[in-house]
Amino acid sequence: MSNKNNFEKKTLEENKPKSINPFIIMISVIILVTLATYVVSPGAFERIEEAGKTILVPGSFHSTNQKPLSLLSMFQAIPNGLVGSADIMFLVMLVGGSLEVYNRTGSIDKGISKIVEKSDKIGSRTILIGIMILFALIGGFLGWAEQIIPFIPIIVSLTLALGYDSLVGVAASGLITLISFSASPTNVYTVGIAHEIAGLPMFSGMGARLIVLVVFNLVAMTFILRYASKVKKDPSKSLMKDIDVSSLEKDYSEANKEKMTKNQIISLIVFGVTFIVAIYGVSQLGWSLNDLTAAFIFSGVVAGLICKLAPVEIVNGFLDGAKASFNGAMVIGVARGIQWSLEEGGLVDPLINALSKPLMGLPTWATAIGVFLIIALLNGLIPSGSGKAMAFMPILIPLADLVGITRQTMVLAYQFGDGITNSLWFTYGTLLIFLSLGKVPLKKWYKFVIPIQATLFVIACIFLIIATSVGYGPF
Repeated sequence: MSNKNNFEKKTLEENKPKSINPFIIMISVIILVTLATYVVSPGAFERIEEAGKTILVPGSFHSTNQKPLSLLSMFQAIPNGLVGSADIMFLVMLVGGSLEVYNRTGSIDKGISKIVEKSDKIGSRTILIGIMILFALIGGFLGWAEQIIPFIPIIVSLTLALGYDSLVGVAASGLITLISFSASPTNVYTVGIAHEIAGLPMFSGMGARLIVLVVFNLVAMTFILRYASKVKKDPSKSLMKDIDVSSLEKDYSEANKEKMTKNQIISLIVFGVTFIVAIYGVSQLGWSLNDLTAAFIFSGVVAGLICKLAPVEIVNGFLDGAKASFNGAMVIGVARGIQWSLEEGGLVDPLINALSKPLMGLPTWATAIGVFLIIALLNGLIPSGSGKAMAFMPILIPLADLVGITRQTMVLAYQFGDGITNSLWFTYGTLLIFLSLGKVPLKKWYKFVIPIQATLFVIACIFLIIATSVGYGPF
């Protein structure tokens, strides 16, 4: 009998889907980039300083000496990637620390337990829509992506408690944030930099991007709600049915036994106000990532003091939360190592040159769509939106003037290319950590997300055709 049980257990383990470690994927890409530096013909654009920024000179591409990366350089990509993304890594870890302080006050668990308790009255579907609207605002107006990593486990545990699967939790938070990022009206990391280089008024054309933001989210939410409804009615239809997610589940019944205190309610209000202040700070005051980090540190400390946690417990909360977020922060740093390898190996400019050539001589609408598709392809190797903006916009803006489309349309094409494929590229570290936090295998994620992405691609192309037709401006 025991032999039979052992055989069944072994069979289950063999059939269990194997998830790909995100670090293995990214290190493999670094190795491939290193090898490419030995075979790709090197070249570079001339660069000039304008208004304190280094930009490329269009038409200045020329051959250079090959500078292949050594074995040591290949391994240096990792520490250099960590240094290059230190501000965002610290933000992720310290937001995680702030959340752990809130957890220790008991306010988050009690807040979620109240939401679960009311699901019978207001409906789990309504709660799910509320979650998605919240993350649409975060991605759309804060321009956040990596920064929401500490919130993913909370949303996943909530969606599981509501009777959905962990994929719904990842989609309702992570996917919605990434899609909103791609159409953000006030994204300082992509639109802000692109507008500055293009000489456009900052965040001009916001009305059109607001329409795109709403349309993109309505499409994504429709897909997510349809899948969530199907899973709730029949769990056997879940893409996650053969994945053990018991470690992600949380029992909120204990939290329901005690009434939420006044101090806990006040701490949750502080939590909400922190987000409002963060949105205002980014959109109106030009806050940096370090400013956002400071706001969340302040929020965690205030919440701890309001709920009468001892100073040592607040400190330990920050440390334990930062430790829990360390894995996600490391993924961001190692992913940045890919871009460092491309830059050090002299591959960025040849890539830009090779990808921009096919755009010359196309009709205006085809040029806009071509830019969108080329940036989307390049996004797999250079996920940094601000980095691509600095590299590509000096080429794309003269191209826009040359072919007769507005600079605003070119910025929109760039924004679509930079953002939409963030939920597809397996080289994008943030996506990989989202999936790992929900135990969602990449293969199952693709089965779910590709129909959404295909629809968004078509809609983006339609918007670009409209933009070229109406002369989307101001210029």
